[in-house]
Amino acid sequence: MQGPATFRRGRASVAEHISDTGPLVGWINSRDQWHTWSTGVLEMLAPPLITCEAVIAEAAWQLGKSRQAVDQLYGLVDAGALRVVDLLPEHMPHLRALTAKYPQMDFCDAAVVRLSEMFPLARVITTDTAHFTVYRRFGNKPLALVLPSGQAAV
Repeated sequence: MQGPATFRRGRASVAEHISDTGPLVGWINSRDQWHTWSTGVLEMLAPPLITCEAVIAEAAWQLGKSRQAVDQLYGLVDAGALRVVDLLPEHMPHLRALTAKYPQMDFCDAAVVRLSEMFPLARVITTDTAHFTVYRRFGNKPLALVLPSGQAAV
């Protein structure tokens, strides 16, 4: 259940990216269904990836059976591979509006959508196609997504 210590320097020059939980868990956990896709995508990007505390907490919970995997996640933050952006309390009105609009949206998803509004040129890397292809930012605009192949992307 161990990936590399940090992401390799990206080979492509790309805009900033926002990481949802799935790609981080998939990258760290070699038994995860998204491991191959996650490592392939994340190794092509230059760090840091933008994320938030909600994503870190959700990923730590999903990796919780392995203390080593959780420590590896924390190491990504320490190494600067993940840029953790504070959302609370300043962005709470936006998060509340998003969760009111989408009944299926949890706090972590709302936080990722809010990050996409704060960094409008960044693409969201996610394995959650069922939700993120439905969510809209700035009221009615689809999110720019990086999804596993065969899935719809904007």
